[in-house]
Amino acid sequence: MYRSKYLKLILISFLSAYCSSQNKITENQQLWLGYITQTKITDNISLWNDVHWVPESFGLIRTGITYHFEKKNKMTSTVGYAYGKIYPPEGNETFRPEHRLWGQTTLSHKQNDFSFLHRLRYEGRFRGKIIEDHLQNEFNFNYRLRYLLQTRYYFKNQEKGKFYLMAADEILLNVGHEIKNNFRLDQNRISLGGGYQFKKMTFQLAYMNQLIESNSSNTFKMNHNVQLIIFHHFDLRKKLVNN
Repeated sequence: MYRSKYLKLILISFLSAYCSSQNKITENQQLWLGYITQTKITDNISLWNDVHWVPESFGLIRTGITYHFEKKNKMTSTVGYAYGKIYPPEGNETFRPEHRLWGQTTLSHKQNDFSFLHRLRYEGRFRGKIIEDHLQNEFNFNYRLRYLLQTRYYFKNQEKGKFYLMAADEILLNVGHEIKNNFRLDQNRISLGGGYQFKKMTFQLAYMNQLIESNSSNTFKMNHNVQLIIFHHFDLRKKLVNN
């Protein structure tokens, strides 16, 4: 089963590389910093919060509430709100604000020494309209659908923490009347890296190849990201019971 998933990941990567080779591409090197928390309130409810910052590109704060299904399913669903600011293109000064209503469902499972995560995310994006470097009092709106497949390999015979290798691919699609043909590729993100998992915190360092399709045809941007993500888990269940 896990072999078929690897084949899918390789196929997606190949198609992405093929697509990019047929079109005009501009390339960038970026640093991507992220901090993601999960705070357990009850056995089935937790709070989601995360912050991402890519200098000269964007900043984003996201929050939500998560429902955890039965443990045997290892499935969750989250709904929430996000606020972001997009850096202006070179030569301009106006940041673009963005409000997002979002939701996601995740499913995780293990196969031999590998763990897999599937995530399907929906975003309703209200993006500030900018005309001649001036922010208008109105917003453009479109939907975005995202599918992430991530796999981790945890090394054996580890006592205190767990070192792992990671590979992932995420496809992002834009949908809506303001999108050319109402449907098109927004981004493809391929990541390779590793991490170290403690009991409540995980540090992950990866390279992410981020291919972004622009509104004009046959034009792409490729970002080479060095990505550092910190995952932090909190548990308030005992404290709430004791209080």
